[in-house]
Amino acid sequence: MGLASRVSGLGLTVPRVMAALSRTIGGMHGKISRFARNDQRAVKHNSALSQRQTLNPRPETFFDTDFLRRLERLHLIAKRLSWAGAKGEHAVSRKGFSLEFSDYRRYQRGDDLRYIDWNIYRRLDRLLLKVFTAEEEMNIYLLVDTSRSMEMAAEGNPTKLDYAKKVAAALGYIGLKNLDRVGGAAFSSILHKPLTLGRGRKQILSMFNFLAKLSCTGETNLRASVHSFTKLFPHAGMVIIVSDLFDPSGWRAALEELSGKNYQVLLVHIVDESELKPKAWGDVALVDVEGGGERKFFLDADLVRRFESELANYFHDIEAICASRKIDYLRTTTQVPFDEFVLHTLRRVSSVA
Repeated sequence: MGLASRVSGLGLTVPRVMAALSRTIGGMHGKISRFARNDQRAVKHNSALSQRQTLNPRPETFFDTDFLRRLERLHLIAKRLSWAGAKGEHAVSRKGFSLEFSDYRRYQRGDDLRYIDWNIYRRLDRLLLKVFTAEEEMNIYLLVDTSRSMEMAAEGNPTKLDYAKKVAAALGYIGLKNLDRVGGAAFSSILHKPLTLGRGRKQILSMFNFLAKLSCTGETNLRASVHSFTKLFPHAGMVIIVSDLFDPSGWRAALEELSGKNYQVLLVHIVDESELKPKAWGDVALVDVEGGGERKFFLDADLVRRFESELANYFHDIEAICASRKIDYLRTTTQVPFDEFVLHTLRRVSSVA
């Protein structure tokens, strides 16, 4: 069954059902009315929300000094051009480029003599040519999902938006400490006010303040948002998308547009644990948190199994598209400790080292 297929005739596509079903087990989404226990859940929900609001990270730092030092050991990796002073080429000054020694190779007739390592020649009587890597200044763009579904949070976990902010802050900080330029924007149904590209300490503070002020609103339209983004930031670079991808019609076209325009994409897919394993609760009324549509039905074990099957297909489709487009893809839940995800899990993709 495809992503846009209907589940048990409910009239809600799979991602929206995920958002809705997750609310039945204690999340922040929608207005669930099972025929008992409503009032107690509302009290718990409001209490948890108030507590989360008081625990928001400080805008000026997001992380403590020790964690920032650990982040500085990481690097964002861009595709690089190997350069070795081949025949007919000359070293030229190009804005945004630096040359970093990489390796040696044997001298061939016609190679530029300036790049022979004469120290090795004196010691070993061998002509070896220095090979360099040309490193172009990299633009890093943060695209953070701020649609209403990102407010989801099971009891004891941060909201998906809070988790996304910290992921974006960490990756942006890594880029800025490695002298790259960082900018970006938030998105929901449209692209919101962007963070202008910049570098250095001032940009670190600007990025942290930009992320700290983000809040959830609107539906998800990743395709329209990405299209606006490519016009606003036309120069290719690394695009880091942090989202729950609850957008059944837009995520595929958005990823294809970015890869087709030569952006290097790192997709961080954030879900809440409760969205993965809904429980059979009997008669429920679910309200789609983004679209507002309401459905009443009987949530039993059979429907939960069909939902889990659709969810597996949904994840598989995302993984397949990312693999075919050479997009780095990682999925995590808000239950995974943030420092573990950033310092260890992120290293599984080729964009981070």
